[in-house]
Amino acid sequence: MEKKANTYNIRRNNLAAQIVNKTLNQISEDTARTIIIVGSKSVGKSSLLHSFLEKSDRPRETLVLEYSFGRKSSQKQGIEKIICHVWEYGGRLEMLRNVLVSIPVTGRFFLCIMVDLSKIKTVWNTLETCIQIVSDSYINSLPELIIIGGKYDVYKNYDGDMKKNISTTLRSMAVLYNAHLLFYTNKEPQLVRKAKEVFYNIGFGNGIPFREKNTNYTKPLMIPRGSDNWDSIGVPSSTLEQIKMRHLSRIPSEGEMKQEVKGLQRSHPEPALDSLVALKYEELHNLETFDPSIDEYLMLL
Repeated sequence: MEKKANTYNIRRNNLAAQIVNKTLNQISEDTARTIIIVGSKSVGKSSLLHSFLEKSDRPRETLVLEYSFGRKSSQKQGIEKIICHVWEYGGRLEMLRNVLVSIPVTGRFFLCIMVDLSKIKTVWNTLETCIQIVSDSYINSLPELIIIGGKYDVYKNYDGDMKKNISTTLRSMAVLYNAHLLFYTNKEPQLVRKAKEVFYNIGFGNGIPFREKNTNYTKPLMIPRGSDNWDSIGVPSSTLEQIKMRHLSRIPSEGEMKQEVKGLQRSHPEPALDSLVALKYEELHNLETFDPSIDEYLMLL
């Protein structure tokens, strides 16, 4: 089963690459766009792309790499239809570097990094890992970056200090890497509409993602690149390491969360009950952070 599934995925991805490469010599900046979306698992990447491409089928889990495309007639006379190549990566972040170098890029290039706002302690690792891999993979020509905070419907219920800290970190990274920033959830039609508009603009429009701006952390962020600054964020000009230190000093890391679970105080008269409670907390924590490899996943099928 594992060998057949891997062979199928390889053939499908090779076929997609061949289709794209076949048109490379016939495409210019005006007639082609490339969008790559990476980031947290099960954060809503597929749902967002299905909405953008107006697909009617139900999104399925992206195991490694999926290719799709859309076509729209250009408004300029004498120019054929614009084709937008869309690549979605759903594998382990450690393997992203190997995948990016194999994706053909043509026309204007946008790379979207989507982080899961419902899992606060994973935000930094996802963001830092993706940005560093992207920076290393495209040294000569960095793509136009878009940072997307997914699952805003869960995040909006967090306390004000937590939302302020997360917003500060994401805005700082967006300023440092000249990226656009927006929050999204497929549970709220207004945010679906805004995200769909952003993707339409970069895929088929004038390439300017946002028509509005919001920096208020109590509401969904939507900040075009170049429109934010350190003074507005309320922090001094910072390097990547300084942003990281500031973030981790306010939000517990994975290791610190585990120590917190192990240090639960007794709340029951019987020690055995306290032990069972501690084990259940540990079990739930492990399930939340469980991230099997592709091979492990296929073996379970």
